[in-house]
Amino acid sequence: MQTPSAAPSQRLNVRNPGAVHWRDAIRAAAIIAFPAGLLSSRIGLQGIWVIWLIAGGAVVLSIYRRRTGTLPTGRMGWRIGALLGLFAAVVATAIDGISLVVERYALHQGAAIDQRYHDAIQMSSKMYVDLFSTSNPQMASAISNAEHFWYTPDGAAAMVLINAAGLAVFMLIFAAAGGALGARLTAKSAQTSTR
Repeated sequence: MQTPSAAPSQRLNVRNPGAVHWRDAIRAAAIIAFPAGLLSSRIGLQGIWVIWLIAGGAVVLSIYRRRTGTLPTGRMGWRIGALLGLFAAVVATAIDGISLVVERYALHQGAAIDQRYHDAIQMSSKMYVDLFSTSNPQMASAISNAEHFWYTPDGAAAMVLINAAGLAVFMLIFAAAGGALGARLTAKSAQTSTR
């Protein structure tokens, strides 16, 4: 005769201690994503955005631990931190886009934005041409010729997308590192509290 298995409600409440509980992880990351994204955007404190993401990753792990009651592992910390990085990158990109639209059209600063962009392209192009002029003259010539593309509207759009994608990748990496650090710190605090 078969023994009856546990009731469905009892089976649903059993948690795998090594698995990420994504609903709780998403909620925790969503709480911290807006402040981390805002502080990492153009209107935030740009020079230290890495600190906001690492600290945010650690805070997300602390919230996650309080919500689930499970001690997150380092791997869980990387994954939950990366989730924060993804959310914060979306927030930062949206804020950057809105602030550029407001700056260009509402504040009529389009000429200043274009001048800053042209100066940055000119400076980076000159730097690479100088770098390759003696070792690889063909590369220096190609860079000089490609400079004209970056001044076109397509080039400007490509540059904005490249910058946004690069920032998103770095935000993901640093928030994931913060999550791993948060997992390590929560593990240490759990060990000291049990002693």
